Amino acid sequence: MSVKLVKEEIEKFLGRQEAEVLCIRGKWGVGKTYTWAKQLEAAQQAKVVKRPRYSYVSLFGVNSLDELKLAIFENVITLSDGVKKADLETLDAFVSSKVGSWRKLTRIAQSLPIVRNLVGGDATALVSFMTIRDQVVCIDDLERRGQRLDVRDVLGLISYLCEQRNCKVVLILNDEQLEGDAKRTFEKNLEKVAELSFVYEPSSTESVEIAITALDQASRFVAERCTTLGITNIRVVKRLVHFVDAIKPLLTEYDAEVFKAAIGSIVLFSWSHDQPEEAPSLTFLKGKTQDKFGLKRKEEMPLNEAAWNTLLEAYGYIWTDDLDIVLMEGICDGYFDPERVKKAAQAIHEQAVAAKADGSFEEAWRRYHDSFADDQAEVLDGIYASFMKNFKYITPTNLNGTVSLFKELGRPEQADEMLEHYMANRNEGREFFDLAENPFGDNVNDPDVRAAFNEKAAQVEEKRDFPAIMLSIKDGWSEDQINALATAPIEEYRKAFKSHSGPELRRMLANVFQFDRISNASDAMREISRRAREALVLIGTESAINARRVSRFGVKIEQAGNAADPAEDKK
Repeated sequence: MSVKLVKEEIEKFLGRQEAEVLCIRGKWGVGKTYTWAKQLEAAQQAKVVKRPRYSYVSLFGVNSLDELKLAIFENVITLSDGVKKADLETLDAFVSSKVGSWRKLTRIAQSLPIVRNLVGGDATALVSFMTIRDQVVCIDDLERRGQRLDVRDVLGLISYLCEQRNCKVVLILNDEQLEGDAKRTFEKNLEKVAELSFVYEPSSTESVEIAITALDQASRFVAERCTTLGITNIRVVKRLVHFVDAIKPLLTEYDAEVFKAAIGSIVLFSWSHDQPEEAPSLTFLKGKTQDKFGLKRKEEMPLNEAAWNTLLEAYGYIWTDDLDIVLMEGICDGYFDPERVKKAAQAIHEQAVAAKADGSFEEAWRRYHDSFADDQAEVLDGIYASFMKNFKYITPTNLNGTVSLFKELGRPEQADEMLEHYMANRNEGREFFDLAENPFGDNVNDPDVRAAFNEKAAQVEEKRDFPAIMLSIKDGWSEDQINALATAPIEEYRKAFKSHSGPELRRMLANVFQFDRISNASDAMREISRRAREALVLIGTESAINARRVSRFGVKIEQAGNAADPAEDKK
């Protein structure tokens, strides 16, 4: 049922005089409770609600009927005061106006066994439940009730409130999450309890309009991306908006297309992370690096993957690049690493600038994906021409897919030419050509491409950025990083420590000395700590203040005349 129809039914329910039960069912996060609350507020402002008071109770963690009864009482508000959360002030006002004297009513309740037997519980519960009548009651989250609270008891209480206490009761739940006996009990008894029951199924557009109220350009694009994927969970939309807001300041220095691409990826990855039962899995999306050019044989592709591919192509998501991997990991971790984001964004920025200047490689591939025309020669000519112009911005995975395609479609000479051109004109360091270190290295499976990369890696002298290595080994390290640090001259350690300050220097020192805390540290790890300490000795001999500074790392500097002591400096 659409939002419009749901609102109409709620309005009619609240406007009728008779006691009755309304059940609203639907998936988590689609706005069932939100829509109910907004309609209640609108009806209250229009003065059409046929009951003076209201209680809202979530069954999340409620373990007994007595707890539920007390919760209904504790959350009573007077609708003439507006729809707001119950507090001690509203509760006190209700008790005073309803029963006059709390102690008097408690004594009365204790003296009436028939009432005690009817509602159960102690005197407090008795008093509270005796006051509940002639009001609206909303009971939410039936599927998340405590383990000791039976669905049959909840439905029985709802029926009692309606039939014996003249209440209008709303039951809100995700019935798909009920299981076993609870599900069977609910389905068997619902029609006996509720006069009206419907499934709340808002469209993606309706859900997004609730979750995104801002009107700026970025918000409108987020909304468009959400509706394209058909996301209806308001919580998911609000969470991904948080991630978009977090990434925006990290991408201000780059081309606008970088932020736009990041928005599209964040929307997709958040949906996959938060609703894996409805969205393509993150594992599947990572795999889009392996078949970005659609070269996997059709018979090898599971039907569900083929279905996801059609949605993703309509969405405009063809493959997963380096920035996507960083964003994906950030969504899983709950935050983005600024350094990794900026490094990956720079490559996308350069691609965007190149595309505006001379046509993009991705655009050339679009003609391959977006048509069934008999245009093989034109497609390959376009990809070839774009490749030769844009080779600087083409990743090893792109290269691998292009070479494979040209071989399969009868142009092995051009495949060789593109590979040779790429290897001759890419002047990155050894880490770029070392497929074992490249996060997408496993995706390079063409034998000629792999051989060319291995050959280039052997020829290129690795440019080691020692400060960067020291800053990157906080949570893990490779054997190459350990060897690089263990063999670096002490002078390079000294230069690195001298050229950094603040948080970076503290992080650098913590990382290189962490090996002193490892009981099974290797000889190379111990050598890193030793060389770092020797570098601090050199720094400590430069001045009295530096001798003081390095002492906190266990480095003692002996200077003539005890110059390290300020007291001695005065002599």
